[in-house]
Amino acid sequence: MRFIQTVLILLLACSINSCGFVKTAYNNAPKALSWWLDDYFDFTTAQKAVLNPALHRVHDWHRQNQLPNYIKTLQALQIIVAKEQFSPNEACEKIDQFKDNFNQLQSEFIPTIIEIAPLLTDKQLQYFHAKLEKRALKWKSEWWQETPEEQLSMRLEKIEDLAEKIYGDLNDAQHTLLKQNLAITPVNPALSYAEILRRNEDVEQIVTALHNQSLSPENKTQLVKDGFERLQNSPNPTYQTYANQMKKRTCEIIADLHASTDSKQKQHANDWLESYIVQLSSLSVSKKQ
Repeated sequence: MRFIQTVLILLLACSINSCGFVKTAYNNAPKALSWWLDDYFDFTTAQKAVLNPALHRVHDWHRQNQLPNYIKTLQALQIIVAKEQFSPNEACEKIDQFKDNFNQLQSEFIPTIIEIAPLLTDKQLQYFHAKLEKRALKWKSEWWQETPEEQLSMRLEKIEDLAEKIYGDLNDAQHTLLKQNLAITPVNPALSYAEILRRNEDVEQIVTALHNQSLSPENKTQLVKDGFERLQNSPNPTYQTYANQMKKRTCEIIADLHASTDSKQKQHANDWLESYIVQLSSLSVSKKQ
Protein backbone atom coordinates (compact mmCIF):
# COMPACT_ATOMS: atom_id res chain seq x y z
CA MET A 1 0.00 0.00 0.00
CA ARG A 2 3.04 2.27 0.21
CA PHE A 3 2.72 2.33 -3.59
CA ILE A 4 -0.33 4.58 -3.33
CA GLN A 5 1.10 6.64 -0.47
CA THR A 6 4.11 7.45 -2.62
CA VAL A 7 1.90 8.50 -5.52
CA LEU A 8 0.30 11.10 -3.27
CA ILE A 9 3.70 12.31 -2.11
CA LEU A 10 4.81 12.76 -5.69
CA LEU A 11 1.64 14.58 -6.67
CA LEU A 12 1.95 16.95 -3.72
CA ALA A 13 5.71 17.36 -3.92
CA CYS A 14 5.30 21.14 -3.83
CA SER A 15 4.39 20.92 -0.16
CA ILE A 16 8.01 20.22 0.74
CA ASN A 17 9.85 21.81 -2.17
CA SER A 18 9.74 25.03 -4.12
CA CYS A 19 6.57 25.42 -6.13
CA GLY A 20 8.63 25.85 -9.27
CA PHE A 21 9.51 22.18 -8.90
CA VAL A 22 5.97 20.86 -8.78
CA LYS A 23 5.26 21.19 -12.50
CA THR A 24 8.30 19.14 -13.46
CA ALA A 25 7.64 16.64 -10.67
CA TYR A 26 4.00 16.20 -11.61
CA ASN A 27 4.56 15.88 -15.35
CA ASN A 28 7.22 13.25 -14.70
CA ALA A 29 5.29 11.45 -11.95
CA PRO A 30 4.68 8.23 -13.97
CA LYS A 31 8.38 7.87 -14.72
CA ALA A 32 9.40 8.74 -11.15
CA LEU A 33 6.87 6.31 -9.71
CA SER A 34 8.03 3.59 -12.08
CA TRP A 35 11.60 4.08 -10.86
CA TRP A 36 10.47 4.01 -7.23
CA LEU A 37 8.46 0.83 -7.71
CA ASP A 38 11.34 -0.77 -9.55
CA ASP A 39 13.46 -0.16 -6.47
CA TYR A 40 10.93 -2.22 -4.49
CA PHE A 41 10.35 -5.02 -6.99
CA ASP A 42 13.24 -5.03 -9.50
CA PHE A 43 10.90 -5.33 -12.48
CA THR A 44 11.79 -7.13 -15.68
CA THR A 45 11.59 -5.38 -19.03
CA ALA A 46 8.35 -7.22 -19.80
CA GLN A 47 6.80 -6.16 -16.49
CA LYS A 48 7.77 -2.53 -17.09
CA ALA A 49 6.07 -2.72 -20.48
CA VAL A 50 2.82 -3.51 -18.65
CA LEU A 51 3.33 -1.13 -15.73
CA ASN A 52 4.34 2.08 -17.47
CA PRO A 53 1.28 2.52 -19.73
CA ALA A 54 -0.95 1.79 -16.70
CA LEU A 55 0.79 4.52 -14.69
CA HIS A 56 0.28 7.00 -17.51
CA ARG A 57 -3.43 6.14 -17.67
CA VAL A 58 -3.86 6.85 -13.95
CA HIS A 59 -1.83 10.03 -14.29
CA ASP A 60 -4.08 11.30 -17.09
CA TRP A 61 -7.15 10.45 -15.01
CA HIS A 62 -5.73 12.32 -12.04
CA ARG A 63 -4.95 15.41 -14.11
CA GLN A 64 -8.47 15.56 -15.49
CA ASN A 65 -10.45 14.57 -12.41
CA GLN A 66 -8.52 15.42 -9.26
CA LEU A 67 -6.41 18.49 -9.93
CA PRO A 68 -9.56 20.63 -10.26
CA ASN A 69 -10.71 19.32 -6.86
CA TYR A 70 -7.36 20.21 -5.31
CA ILE A 71 -7.67 23.73 -6.66
CA LYS A 72 -11.16 24.15 -5.20
CA THR A 73 -10.00 22.87 -1.82
CA LEU A 74 -7.01 25.23 -1.80
CA GLN A 75 -9.26 28.16 -2.72
CA ALA A 76 -11.53 27.23 0.19
CA LEU A 77 -8.47 27.12 2.44
CA GLN A 78 -7.61 30.67 1.39
CA ILE A 79 -10.96 31.80 2.77
CA ILE A 80 -10.29 29.98 6.03
CA VAL A 81 -6.74 31.31 6.58
CA ALA A 82 -8.00 34.85 6.03
CA LYS A 83 -10.11 34.52 9.18
CA GLU A 84 -8.86 35.68 12.55
CA GLN A 85 -9.69 32.25 13.88
CA PHE A 86 -11.11 28.99 12.61
CA SER A 87 -12.33 25.96 14.50
CA PRO A 88 -10.58 22.60 14.76
CA ASN A 89 -13.58 21.11 12.95
CA GLU A 90 -12.95 23.38 9.96
CA ALA A 91 -9.35 22.20 9.83
CA CYS A 92 -10.40 18.56 10.01
CA GLU A 93 -13.01 19.05 7.28
CA LYS A 94 -10.32 20.18 4.86
CA ILE A 95 -8.05 17.30 5.83
CA ASP A 96 -10.96 14.96 5.15
CA GLN A 97 -11.47 16.49 1.70
CA PHE A 98 -7.90 15.66 0.73
CA LYS A 99 -8.39 12.23 2.25
CA ASP A 100 -11.48 11.66 0.09
CA ASN A 101 -9.49 12.55 -3.02
CA PHE A 102 -6.76 10.20 -1.88
CA ASN A 103 -9.27 7.37 -1.49
CA GLN A 104 -10.50 7.95 -5.05
CA LEU A 105 -6.92 7.83 -6.30
CA GLN A 106 -6.37 4.55 -4.51
CA SER A 107 -9.41 3.07 -6.25
CA GLU A 108 -8.11 4.20 -9.62
CA PHE A 109 -4.92 2.22 -9.04
CA ILE A 110 -6.70 -1.06 -8.32
CA PRO A 111 -6.69 -2.35 -11.94
CA THR A 112 -2.94 -1.65 -12.16
CA ILE A 113 -2.26 -3.53 -8.93
CA ILE A 114 -4.36 -6.49 -10.10
CA GLU A 115 -2.55 -6.53 -13.44
CA ILE A 116 1.00 -6.32 -12.09
CA ALA A 117 0.88 -8.43 -8.91
CA PRO A 118 0.42 -11.84 -10.62
CA LEU A 119 3.47 -11.15 -12.77
CA LEU A 120 5.81 -10.95 -9.77
CA THR A 121 8.11 -13.90 -9.14
CA ASP A 122 8.90 -15.46 -5.75
CA LYS A 123 12.30 -13.79 -5.88
CA GLN A 124 10.67 -10.40 -6.43
CA LEU A 125 8.29 -10.97 -3.52
CA GLN A 126 11.25 -11.79 -1.28
CA TYR A 127 12.96 -8.62 -2.52
CA PHE A 128 9.80 -6.64 -1.71
CA HIS A 129 9.69 -8.13 1.79
CA ALA A 130 13.27 -7.04 2.46
CA LYS A 131 12.51 -3.52 1.20
CA LEU A 132 9.49 -3.20 3.49
CA GLU A 133 11.55 -4.33 6.46
CA LYS A 134 14.23 -1.78 5.64
CA ARG A 135 11.67 1.02 5.26
CA ALA A 136 10.05 0.14 8.58
CA LEU A 137 13.41 0.30 10.33
CA LYS A 138 14.09 3.66 8.72
CA TRP A 139 10.78 4.99 10.06
CA LYS A 140 11.69 3.65 13.50
CA SER A 141 15.06 5.40 13.48
CA GLU A 142 13.47 8.72 12.47
CA TRP A 143 10.29 8.74 14.53
CA TRP A 144 10.89 6.54 17.57
CA GLN A 145 13.28 8.43 19.81
CA GLU A 146 14.80 6.96 22.97
CA THR A 147 13.48 9.54 25.44
CA PRO A 148 10.30 11.66 25.65
CA GLU A 149 12.48 14.78 25.45
CA GLU A 150 14.07 13.63 22.21
CA GLN A 151 10.66 12.64 20.86
CA LEU A 152 9.27 16.09 21.64
CA SER A 153 12.28 17.84 20.09
CA MET A 154 11.97 15.85 16.87
CA ARG A 155 8.23 16.48 16.56
CA LEU A 156 8.65 20.18 17.32
CA GLU A 157 11.32 20.58 14.66
CA LYS A 158 9.15 18.97 12.00
CA ILE A 159 5.98 20.91 12.83
CA GLU A 160 7.83 24.23 13.09
CA ASP A 161 9.42 23.64 9.70
CA LEU A 162 6.00 23.05 8.11
CA ALA A 163 4.37 25.94 9.98
CA GLU A 164 7.02 28.38 8.77
CA LYS A 165 6.55 27.22 5.18
CA ILE A 166 2.91 28.20 5.52
CA TYR A 167 3.00 31.29 7.76
CA GLY A 168 6.57 32.50 7.42
CA ASP A 169 8.77 33.11 10.45
CA LEU A 170 7.17 32.28 13.80
CA ASN A 171 7.73 34.43 16.87
CA ASP A 172 8.93 33.19 20.25
CA ALA A 173 5.40 32.99 21.64
CA GLN A 174 4.32 30.80 18.74
CA HIS A 175 7.30 28.49 19.17
CA THR A 176 6.33 28.17 22.83
CA LEU A 177 2.68 27.55 21.94
CA LEU A 178 3.59 24.70 19.61
CA LYS A 179 5.94 23.16 22.16
CA GLN A 180 3.31 23.32 24.91
CA ASN A 181 0.66 21.81 22.66
CA LEU A 182 2.94 18.97 21.61
CA ALA A 183 3.99 18.34 25.20
CA ILE A 184 0.39 17.66 26.20
CA THR A 185 -0.16 15.48 23.12
CA PRO A 186 1.98 12.43 23.81
CA VAL A 187 2.62 10.09 20.92
CA ASN A 188 2.92 6.32 20.99
CA PRO A 189 5.64 5.34 18.51
CA ALA A 190 5.49 1.71 19.61
CA LEU A 191 1.83 1.52 18.62
CA SER A 192 2.51 3.29 15.32
CA TYR A 193 5.40 0.97 14.55
CA ALA A 194 3.24 -2.07 15.24
CA GLU A 195 0.67 -0.68 12.79
CA ILE A 196 3.37 -0.23 10.15
CA LEU A 197 4.38 -3.87 10.57
CA ARG A 198 0.72 -4.94 10.33
CA ARG A 199 0.30 -2.97 7.11
CA ASN A 200 3.47 -4.46 5.65
CA GLU A 201 2.23 -7.96 6.40
CA ASP A 202 -1.18 -7.09 4.99
CA VAL A 203 0.14 -5.82 1.66
CA GLU A 204 2.42 -8.84 1.27
CA GLN A 205 -0.53 -11.16 1.83
CA ILE A 206 -2.62 -9.26 -0.71
CA VAL A 207 0.07 -9.31 -3.39
CA THR A 208 0.60 -13.04 -2.81
CA ALA A 209 -3.14 -13.76 -2.90
CA LEU A 210 -3.45 -11.98 -6.26
CA HIS A 211 -1.34 -14.80 -7.72
CA ASN A 212 -4.28 -17.15 -7.19
CA GLN A 213 -5.63 -17.77 -10.67
CA SER A 214 -8.90 -19.13 -9.31
CA LEU A 215 -9.87 -15.71 -7.96
CA SER A 216 -12.33 -13.84 -10.15
CA PRO A 217 -11.59 -10.24 -11.18
CA GLU A 218 -14.36 -9.15 -8.83
CA ASN A 219 -12.78 -11.02 -5.91
CA LYS A 220 -9.37 -9.56 -6.69
CA THR A 221 -10.82 -6.06 -6.79
CA GLN A 222 -12.55 -6.60 -3.47
CA LEU A 223 -9.35 -7.98 -1.97
CA VAL A 224 -7.47 -4.77 -2.78
CA LYS A 225 -10.40 -2.56 -1.73
CA ASP A 226 -10.49 -4.28 1.64
CA GLY A 227 -6.77 -3.66 2.03
CA PHE A 228 -7.24 0.03 1.35
CA GLU A 229 -10.09 0.11 3.86
CA ARG A 230 -7.78 -1.35 6.51
CA LEU A 231 -5.36 1.46 5.75
CA GLN A 232 -8.04 3.99 6.60
CA ASN A 233 -9.57 2.05 9.49
CA SER A 234 -7.15 -0.28 11.20
CA PRO A 235 -8.47 -3.64 12.42
CA ASN A 236 -6.52 -2.88 15.59
CA PRO A 237 -9.07 -0.87 17.63
CA THR A 238 -6.39 0.43 19.98
CA TYR A 239 -4.43 1.92 17.12
CA GLN A 240 -7.54 3.31 15.40
CA THR A 241 -8.67 5.04 18.59
CA TYR A 242 -5.18 6.50 18.93
CA ALA A 243 -5.14 7.65 15.29
CA ASN A 244 -8.51 9.37 15.70
CA GLN A 245 -7.32 11.12 18.85
CA MET A 246 -4.13 12.28 17.14
CA LYS A 247 -6.10 13.66 14.20
CA LYS A 248 -8.36 15.58 16.58
CA ARG A 249 -5.40 17.02 18.48
CA THR A 250 -3.63 17.93 15.24
CA CYS A 251 -6.64 19.95 14.11
CA GLU A 252 -6.73 21.68 17.49
CA ILE A 253 -3.04 22.56 17.27
CA ILE A 254 -3.51 23.94 13.75
CA ALA A 255 -6.42 26.10 14.91
CA ASP A 256 -4.49 27.33 17.97
CA LEU A 257 -1.49 28.33 15.90
CA HIS A 258 -3.61 30.16 13.33
CA ALA A 259 -5.37 32.12 16.08
CA SER A 260 -1.94 33.39 17.17
CA THR A 261 -0.92 34.67 13.73
CA ASP A 262 -0.83 38.32 12.70
CA SER A 263 -1.99 39.84 9.41
CA LYS A 264 1.44 39.44 7.79
CA GLN A 265 1.53 35.74 8.59
CA LYS A 266 -2.02 35.25 7.33
CA GLN A 267 -1.06 36.97 4.08
CA HIS A 268 1.95 34.68 3.81
CA ALA A 269 -0.37 31.67 4.16
CA ASN A 270 -2.68 33.07 1.49
CA ASP A 271 0.24 33.64 -0.89
CA TRP A 272 1.58 30.16 -0.16
CA LEU A 273 -1.76 28.64 -1.12
CA GLU A 274 -2.04 30.90 -4.17
CA SER A 275 1.30 29.64 -5.47
CA TYR A 276 -0.12 26.11 -5.36
CA ILE A 277 -3.32 27.18 -7.08
CA VAL A 278 -1.38 28.80 -9.92
CA GLN A 279 0.83 25.75 -10.39
CA LEU A 280 -2.00 23.23 -10.23
CA SER A 281 -4.17 25.34 -12.55
CA SER A 282 -1.37 25.28 -15.09
CA LEU A 283 -0.98 21.53 -14.72
CA SER A 284 -4.69 20.83 -15.07
CA VAL A 285 -4.81 22.45 -18.50
CA SER A 286 -1.29 21.73 -19.78
CA LYS A 287 -2.31 18.37 -21.23
CA LYS A 288 -4.76 20.10 -23.53
CA GLN A 289 -2.19 22.56 -24.87
